[in-house]
Amino acid sequence: MSLASGANTVQSLIAKQATSQNKAVQLLSGTGILSSEILYAVASKFDPSVPRATSRIDRIIMDSCHQSLKNKQPNEQKIAIVTGANSGIGFETAKAIGRAGFHTILACRNMQLGEEAVEKLTRQTGLENRFELMHLDLASLESVYGFIEKFKQKWQHLDILVCNAGVMACPLMKTKDGIEMQFGINHVGHFALSTGLLDRLEKPEDGSRIVVLTSMGAFMTPDINFERIEKDSMYDRSLNYAISKLANMTFGASLARKLEGTKVTVNIAHPGSIATNLFQHVGGSYRLIRGISGLFLLDQVAGALTTIYLALDPQVEGISGVFFNRCLQMNMHPVALDIAEQDKLWAFTEKLIADKYKK
Repeated sequence: MSLASGANTVQSLIAKQATSQNKAVQLLSGTGILSSEILYAVASKFDPSVPRATSRIDRIIMDSCHQSLKNKQPNEQKIAIVTGANSGIGFETAKAIGRAGFHTILACRNMQLGEEAVEKLTRQTGLENRFELMHLDLASLESVYGFIEKFKQKWQHLDILVCNAGVMACPLMKTKDGIEMQFGINHVGHFALSTGLLDRLEKPEDGSRIVVLTSMGAFMTPDINFERIEKDSMYDRSLNYAISKLANMTFGASLARKLEGTKVTVNIAHPGSIATNLFQHVGGSYRLIRGISGLFLLDQVAGALTTIYLALDPQVEGISGVFFNRCLQMNMHPVALDIAEQDKLWAFTEKLIADKYKK
């Protein structure tokens, strides 16, 4: 058994307990999940049998290019969108997709950081006019729908959509539409973006891919507590984060089911515990946390590996509605597999958008 498959097996066993209604069991299971993430990250850095992330990414890019030529659908004629691509695993994901030949759109809220990212990507890859910046604020439905309209005016097809951007464990805040921030950015914004671009995703002859990022944190809640999403008095930064990540997983499984019979595939990825800007809202000194996490967690390149695998690797062609961790299939949260729960979340999100945003 490989290190990755062994870690996934252990986490699957722990995750079954994490969905318990018992808070003590949840806490212990959550500690177990985090501990196993750290142990895997540390072990993978010293295990000579584990290929380096950079070499695996190079192989994925090469295989993607070969497959595109075999299908007579060159990657250079294809379009990709990566949300939150100005830093972290979004940046590394955009770099790999661009290196594979795709015209890659960095969909970012902060335009200054986005411009710096495009310049850096161009410099690091030597690829001119391969990366493009477009403004997207997932905390504003007006911005999301504006992005969709501008994209459709320019492009007639979309080959890859990576729903990467997110926030974690922030204090109680609201989006511009009055939605709890973690649920609004992590789920609602990506829901609106993905469903709004479906007509473009259905155009490519050799199929398209949607990758929805989630987290093992999804297993830290037994269900999607809609009351907790709507009532400020019930807000808990950790539980609401878990709910938003479970919503990501459930939405990905639901969208895959709705797109059965089409050439659009949808898969869900846990990138691992990564030393990124997500820690900015975690208590204590942010710099200290980042410094320590760099010692015990995966770096950004390793964290982007599963996302890049799902976006590009020919081995994943035709696979849809699956949760991946460390580039391996893993059991989903039972709520995400429940069709009634999928439909409940879908209806709740559609109503939330209709109530909050008037076109």
